[in-house]
Amino acid sequence: MPAPILVTGAAGFIGHAVAHRLLARGERVIGVDIVNDYYDPALKEARLATFAGINSFAFERLDIADADKMKALVCDNNIVRVVHLAAQAGVRYSLDHPHAYADANLEGFLNLLEGCRHNDCRHLLYASSSSVYGANDVLPKHEGLATRPVSPYAASKLATEAYSLAWSHSY
Repeated sequence: MPAPILVTGAAGFIGHAVAHRLLARGERVIGVDIVNDYYDPALKEARLATFAGINSFAFERLDIADADKMKALVCDNNIVRVVHLAAQAGVRYSLDHPHAYADANLEGFLNLLEGCRHNDCRHLLYASSSSVYGANDVLPKHEGLATRPVSPYAASKLATEAYSLAWSHSY
């Protein structure tokens, strides 16, 4: 039986839909989410409730910024495929709470990359943000021009893009 696919941010709008789509095609899925209160936790819990009774879905309530727990999750479950959607969202919130973005978006992503590296992960699909283009007003947008973030949120997402490239090249 193939190893499960790890979906981070599984209680979020997109993560929830992706997990259900993977389950519909016969995959086993491990969903991860911290279920914080940035968005309504009751809405997140309602999304998670839609997985009740689905034996091919397991949920882990954990903070991806917890390096030991992330490494254990990836290694103990032989994770070789990941859809990474977990992130601290929100441009305005990042202006007053920049450490939340360093923890979730940077440290959490680094923990996931390292867990994948040490478990020979074959596929990591990652969602960034259009915010990485920031003050760049050149149209159409071009990925090579994403160098002028204007918020801590955008900077954290741009940094994770750089981490992705560095890990892909190095490992």
